[in-house]
Amino acid sequence: MPTTYDPAALALATSATGYLLTLTALTFTAITAPNPARRREARTLLALLLNRRP
Repeated sequence: MPTTYDPAALALATSATGYLLTLTALTFTAITAPNPARRREARTLLALLLNRRP
């Protein structure tokens, strides 16, 4: 049985996955960065991506 894929759903799933991976990487960086300035920058960027005030 051939499987058909909806291009819009595939694009949405790909975008959502990329966004979640970016948030995960930034969170990991904000927690484990050895440099306080780098942790602060990661937290600021994370806040901006989550639509919160830094």
